[in-house]
Amino acid sequence: MTSVSDFTGLITSEHQDKPKFVSTVALSVQGYVDQMNLCSIAASLYDLDNAVGSQLDAVGLWVGVSRYVAISVSQWFSWDISGVGWDQGIWWEVGDAESMVTKLVDSQYRSLIRAKIACNQWDGTLPAVTEIARSLVRDDGCTVDVSEGDMSVTFTITGTPSLVTKAIIAGGYIPLKAAGVTVIFQFSA
Repeated sequence: MTSVSDFTGLITSEHQDKPKFVSTVALSVQGYVDQMNLCSIAASLYDLDNAVGSQLDAVGLWVGVSRYVAISVSQWFSWDISGVGWDQGIWWEVGDAESMVTKLVDSQYRSLIRAKIACNQWDGTLPAVTEIARSLVRDDGCTVDVSEGDMSVTFTITGTPSLVTKAIIAGGYIPLKAAGVTVIFQFSA
């Protein structure tokens, strides 16, 4: 780190014994010293491992992915689905939203940014995209199986991924698709 004494130490010997001159030089260079110190740590503030809040938002903007994710609302009333029956579900009315937008917390957003960076560097091979898909669901304890067809790839995600992870994958926030290839995501418990 740079300090004011680095500059006041450069004052010639004929002026070093004049306290007002030394104070004037110190006040004059203080702003530059502060800027130099800020510039020396700026890269670490926007490092993906260290960034938080607005710095992480800036990294996400640079990478090309937002902190906001649309999550499907699936708690409507139904006769046949356990957990959304009488006194459990919500009656859907015309005009009600079918999805809601949520703001990811820093840890989830950091994982999304890492996956987007991997997609930006993807070489188009199936093993590489499989590893990207596995990195998305690894924190949820899920596994990914891949099966190839004629110009199609099916990713079967086994386990129970979080609603956010499922929305990121199904919503297309991470483009795991080569040109001309149909990609299908299946979720099984």
